[in-house]
Amino acid sequence: MSKAANKTLIGAFVLGSVALAIGAAIILGSGNFFTPTFVNVMYFQGSVKGLNVGSPVMFRGVRVGSVRKIELRYDARDFSFLIPVYVEIDPTKMVYVGHKPGTQHTKELIKKGLRAQLEMQSIVTGQLMIDIDLFPADKPAILFGLDTRYDEIPTIPSTFEQYSKKLQDLPIRDLFDRLLSISKGLDRLVNNSDTQGTITSINQAARELQKTAQALNTQINPIMTNVRDSTESFRSASRKIDDALSGERGIPVQIGHTLTTAQDALKQAEKSLRAAEVLVSDKSALFDDVDSAVEEVTNAARSFRYLSDYLERHPESLIRGK
Repeated sequence: MSKAANKTLIGAFVLGSVALAIGAAIILGSGNFFTPTFVNVMYFQGSVKGLNVGSPVMFRGVRVGSVRKIELRYDARDFSFLIPVYVEIDPTKMVYVGHKPGTQHTKELIKKGLRAQLEMQSIVTGQLMIDIDLFPADKPAILFGLDTRYDEIPTIPSTFEQYSKKLQDLPIRDLFDRLLSISKGLDRLVNNSDTQGTITSINQAARELQKTAQALNTQINPIMTNVRDSTESFRSASRKIDDALSGERGIPVQIGHTLTTAQDALKQAEKSLRAAEVLVSDKSALFDDVDSAVEEVTNAARSFRYLSDYLERHPESLIRGK
């Protein structure tokens, strides 16, 4: 007859197998079982509400690790509190050029401005994360050196803490008293009878000014119409004068034609007188008279030629005189 199976032993074996399977799934699923990591410690003096174990550690938007442990440290000597936060950095998240980071390398980065601060991970849930970055040199490195087992990264206040500190430094009471005083002064100014009278006077003056502007507009419109008409008349007269002084039918051109005709007539008369002079005897009285007439005509022709030349150079003398 076979021996009955031990139910307790079977149950323990099954539970152990399940526990091993769950543990293996957790360890292997995390992906960190065979990944070498190194731990850093940070000390925060303010509240870390919203920061939990497993919260991400970011460097310029790249997740390089997670929070491993959060503690609360109390110093009874000065009744002060510190919150050490241990973070686990995954070196496989970075590509290294040169040597891999170590204790000396961390110190050099701290000199270059390596700091950690709390930042909001989600506004809805209020979850926090740790942001590591290189900050300007005006952020001093405060190192506590309480746990020498790990490299310490100095911390700086979060953006919210910095704004809160600035608000605390503001003279809120003084600003409130000033605002209250200004409000009371404005109330007295608005409700003062003199102010009401001044406002009424300003309204009346504005209405009078509007009436004056309307009256001026009524009077200016006819004046502007007359000015436009006068301007158009002046332009028309200018065009007529321009037409009279230019073009083929203008006064200067007509004067030129007249002078040309007179010159041609004088030349013909001079030729006729010379022909008559040949036909007349040198000793006869007719010759003397003709000679005198020729001389006078010649002089007249010369004078007329001078006049013609002068008028060609100065046609305006016909209107204004010499």
